[in-house]
Amino acid sequence: ALAIVRPSLIALQMPLTEEDEVFVEKCVQRSLIELDKLISFGGTPTVVWRRTGEICLVGFEFTMLTGWSREELLGKGKYIYELFENQSTVEYYENFAAHAFENTTQSVISHCVLLKPSGAPVPCTFCFSIRRDIFDLPNIIIGEKPFHPVTCF
Repeated sequence: ALAIVRPSLIALQMPLTEEDEVFVEKCVQRSLIELDKLISFGGTPTVVWRRTGEICLVGFEFTMLTGWSREELLGKGKYIYELFENQSTVEYYENFAAHAFENTTQSVISHCVLLKPSGAPVPCTFCFSIRRDIFDLPNIIIGEKPFHPVTCF
């Protein structure tokens, strides 16, 4: 899956100027401010990460579900795939590769096994949405509703 995503991202980013990249980053920061407000009212476990996988926003309910603190996830440069069990990482990137460069799918519903800091598994179902920048590149991914624990698959 990464063999599909990586070359496409590189090819699409090549024509961007430094000013374009600065503008896109400003847009990401603005989106994060707006999403932070929205997540605080939502009441569902939500986590937001960049296309690189770096976690950049986390809701209180997500920290309750996983046992990870906000500081551990945001302050130490954690990546979403560090919270996934290995098979879940593979499935996420397969789903991301299938939907990253098409605009027809609003959200992708999947299941995963999250890992608590202790390594204990938390089987979940979740939905992720890919937000795009003005150049139509995947920008941030919002993992949310339901991110509910499940008892079996």
